[in-house]
Amino acid sequence: MTIRIARIGSIDIAYEISGPVDAPVVLLSHCFCADHRFWDAHLSACAGCRVVRYDTRGHGASSCPAGPYSLDMLAGDVVGLLDNLEIEKVHFAGVSMGGMIGQTLALTFPERLASLALVNTTPRYSSAQRVAWRERAATVLNDGMAAVHDDLMRRWFTDDAIESANAGYLYMADAVHRFLPQSFDAVTAAMCQLDTTERLGEILLPTLVVAAPDDPGVPPELSEKLAQDIPTSELHWLTPARHLATLEHVETFNRLMRAHLQKMRNLPRP
Repeated sequence: MTIRIARIGSIDIAYEISGPVDAPVVLLSHCFCADHRFWDAHLSACAGCRVVRYDTRGHGASSCPAGPYSLDMLAGDVVGLLDNLEIEKVHFAGVSMGGMIGQTLALTFPERLASLALVNTTPRYSSAQRVAWRERAATVLNDGMAAVHDDLMRRWFTDDAIESANAGYLYMADAVHRFLPQSFDAVTAAMCQLDTTERLGEILLPTLVVAAPDDPGVPPELSEKLAQDIPTSELHWLTPARHLATLEHVETFNRLMRAHLQKMRNLPRP
């Protein structure tokens, strides 16, 4: 597949598109510090669909304009990409930061979504979490990505995944090394704005929630809140895992995602 570029306002958004032209469209949104390749191991879950993967502003081959960014801005980039591709509606799946963008889209542009998958994401950050992210951003601006690399890896992966250097860990370790300090600062500013807790009941889309009970960034009660407050949702746990659970439970997540998509559009089994 070839990376393509869409001009959205004043920035470029990089994306890849694959699958049958006339099939239902799935839009995949990666986690913080990653790019569209986060989803490489999960593409089989979307067999039979038209799949769009993109690099969020500040990530990968997309533009990295000066920050701070906002979640509304990141959601607007998605709508701009859909307009550019002349796609009316998508099944949206987002991991962590991507799930924050998904919640924002569901509340501001619900007509553009057919369903939602929220993976290892939260409806809000605590005051302590906001302070921690802004402190990490200050550290990165002063000392570079190496200063927070190991701490992030321990938050995102179990000890077994780190020690065995599984494929997901190797991908994210490299992505963090290459991530730009100014993007770290700009994107964490957006993430720290997050609080959808009082509006989750407005999300009426069929929603898959996937979480890990030992995720240091998303307490289990907040994963449960997503599932309880979004009326048409279901919750599934991946364990043992930390924050990037799908990269340690690839096949289990693929089965969950495939079942979700089949339920939405009666897709054929691969």
